[in-house]
Amino acid sequence: MAKTASLVFFYFGEDSYMRRLAQETVPVRKALTGYDKQVLLWHQTDFGPFKVSKGAEKLADIEDTPTKDNLFKYLNELGDEGYVVDLYIFSHGNKKGFLSSNGTYGDDGWVYKAQLEQHVKPLKLRMVWQCNCQGSSLNETWRKLGARVTAGSRFNNYYPTRFNGFIRRWLDGESFGQAVTESDNPMVRTGPQAFMIADALTKLKEWDGNPFQAARVLGNNPPSRRFFTTCWIDEDEWQEGRSGKQNLNYSSRMLFSGQRNITKKTVW
Repeated sequence: MAKTASLVFFYFGEDSYMRRLAQETVPVRKALTGYDKQVLLWHQTDFGPFKVSKGAEKLADIEDTPTKDNLFKYLNELGDEGYVVDLYIFSHGNKKGFLSSNGTYGDDGWVYKAQLEQHVKPLKLRMVWQCNCQGSSLNETWRKLGARVTAGSRFNNYYPTRFNGFIRRWLDGESFGQAVTESDNPMVRTGPQAFMIADALTKLKEWDGNPFQAARVLGNNPPSRRFFTTCWIDEDEWQEGRSGKQNLNYSSRMLFSGQRNITKKTVW
């Protein structure tokens, strides 16, 4: 029977308290459940009474810092040891790669596509789930490195909490495609969309102090376009004719590459 392994890369760097709290309360421990070997690359951090991803460290066979060198090292080691690997990335990203630590929390570096292709040998990557923004730009890189299937957001990912539904479905035996698709639902979108309204209200000076305009940012109107292209979405990524809410959904949509029917029982 083939051996399976989980590798979790978890690093958002220094962010505002509320954003970090929202992003770092996803159940990372579940990404380490049901494998023969578990590798967790992260920095342990605390926020008052909140323990980030509580319990994850108890499940990990290996804990190390989320540097690019460690990511390369452990992917190569798992490949050399013959594991079928599931890779989970929790990080910020752009079209070229995703955020990594340089060894100290808050000291930020980047993992770039070209570096992955240069330093990681092809291995038995079963699936790659990406929280990082612009994750879809890495899909073909992961495929080159052996991934059977991978998914990442089209542009910015405004719904990181989709992971909760995805990992539950994945562990229950649903296909990768179904688990990703079904985890994107109105319930997980509500919180981030409410955050956008709150964020607009904190920037009332941009709306001449008019809270009514700030509260309309999820609609299809000039204030919505102005807010998102100023604060959140690049001009060339804004979809004309769509509301702010529709732009969030369009940007965050997970795009696939590979065999969407792969399940957690698929080994080779």
